[in-house]
Formats: sequence, C-alpha cells, structure tokens
Amino acid sequence: MKKRVAFIACCAFLALTALTSCSKKDNGLFTVTVGGNAYDVMVVGDPDIWKGDAGRALFDVLDEDMPGLPQAEPLFNILFLNTQEFTDIVKPMRSLVFYDVDSTQYTQGKVSFSVDRWAKTQAIVKITAPDQEEMARVVKERGRAIVDFFVDKECERSLLYFDRYPNVEGKKLLRDNLGIKVSLPNYINKSKVGDKFIWMSNGSVDARLDVLAYRTPFQGKKDMNLERILEKRDSLTKIYIPGPSEGSYMCVEREVIPPVDRHILYKGRKCTEVRGLWRTENEFMGGPFVSRTFVDTLRQETVTVEAFVYAPQHKKRNKIRQVEAVLHSLEIE
Repeated sequence: MKKRVAFIACCAFLALTALTSCSKKDNGLFTVTVGGNAYDVMVVGDPDIWKGDAGRALFDVLDEDMPGLPQAEPLFNILFLNTQEFTDIVKPMRSLVFYDVDSTQYTQGKVSFSVDRWAKTQAIVKITAPDQEEMARVVKERGRAIVDFFVDKECERSLLYFDRYPNVEGKKLLRDNLGIKVSLPNYINKSKVGDKFIWMSNGSVDARLDVLAYRTPFQGKKDMNLERILEKRDSLTKIYIPGPSEGSYMCVEREVIPPVDRHILYKGRKCTEVRGLWRTENEFMGGPFVSRTFVDTLRQETVTVEAFVYAPQHKKRNKIRQVEAVLHSLEIE
C-alpha cells in the first residue's frame, strides 16, 4: 500500500491538469468546473493516520475490485494529499474525502455527505472520529454508502453530457417501441430492432459501447431471480446478437467469473441489478455487462435495460461505467 499510495500522491497534481478555469451558470454567475479524471477520488488528511489502521480501512473501501470485470480494476483511482497541501488549485477536485480524528471534538464516528462546495457536480465525504479505531469502524460500516455516493455522482456527470448531446432519434425509438425513457448519448447511434427488443451501439471496432432494452412476459416473482434473468437474456441474444461465425452468438459467461446480483430500490421501483461477463459462443469475444430488470405491473411484463462493452485492448471500468449511466436514467411509462 505504501508504495502505491506514494506513487498516487505524486500523480495527484498531474491528474489535475484536466481542470478548466470556469463555466457559466444559468443565473450568470461563474463556478469552477470539477477537475481530475472520472473515478478519481482525492483523500485529504493527516499522513500518519492514512498510514495506520484507519487509513487502511478507508483505502480498502475505495480500492476494492469493481465486480464484473474480466481483469481486476479498483473502484476508484486514489489520490492522497496532506491537509496542508490542500490549496485552492486542488479544491475543485471532482470527488473528495476528508477525515479528522480528534478525541477533544468527537465522541463517535460519523460520515457526512455534501455536494457542490467548490465546483459544480462536486462530491464530498467527511469522516470524523475520536480515534483511529472508531474511524475504521465507521468507514467499514458506511463503506457501501461512500462508494454509491461517488458512483452516483459520476453517473450524474455522464447524464449531464448525454442530455447536452442526445441521440434524439434513439430515445424516440426506445419510447415508441418499448415504452421507456432514457438519456442516450449521440454516439450510441446504431440500432437493431426485434420483437420488443432493441440493441443500440456506437459501432466502434476499437471500443464498442452497447445498450440492450427488452420486454418479456411477467410470470411471477421468479422472473426477478438471477438465473431466470440470465435465461431470458440468453434466449434473446441468441436470436438477435449473432457472432462473426456460423453458430456463434452472444451469451452470459457463467464459469470464469459468475454473475452477481443485488436487489435495489430505484425511483420507488424494486429492481434486480446484475453484473457479469458476456462471451460469444464458439468465438474469443467477450466483456463486462450490467443490467437492471423491473416489473411493469400495468402491462404485466418485465423490462430489462443493459449496458455492455467490447474493448479488448482497453481497461473496462470507466467504459462500462460510462454506458451504464443510461440505466440510471430509466423511466417506465
């Protein structure tokens, strides 16, 4: 950890070259634009605590491997700064974690969240505790909330871009054929339409970003279980997404890295989220995917929207997260 953190700390200011000076608000006032790269998180605090058990607990939360990728990649790129080094030039960093350990000020550990303090769309986490043991405890307890907070803010930034540069025709295609509304970027501009099934893509040969959306009859609660979702997916991709050779087709990889699911509440609707790998039967092609499945009680159908990536020469985390933002905009009409 020490070697990695030392390297990352040295790179912190290099990452901030992405900073731009300012952007204009609708009310005519100016605000600084967030800096750094997507999924960078800057941690600010006492170096001695960062090197101790409390710092290790925080590092482990942010450095955990992202699920559903073919090669290990951490959830975030971690940058570290001593509190005294946190000057005006780095204040607009996109995602910040501050920690303060002081027994004279705090009696128990606490994690708080705030936004837009020094830049638009900025996400800030503050951790306070009387001692390192309590800080480590509260970080482990609230680890999922911290991760989700930063991921949701990155999705929000992507959606702002999608709404600024939309694929209007693609959005209409999804609405007219499947009764769903999503934010869709203009680079997802190629489509294939089947029976209550739409496949959309940027069509890139270098780094392909794709979106699937489909409806199937709802036959009971089992349709929200992992295996049933995968069965439905494979039955449709076998028909609509053939591979490059005869007899090849897209399907879910179940053995190398088994898919994982979690049940979440999204805009008041129960949803099953699935992450895993797809592959091409009889071919050496594959990549990560993430899907969300809902029940449309009015039509008695399940609705699934999926993002997947094929980019064999690239890291996958940022690319799947980028197109995954489409799922975070879904509305069922």
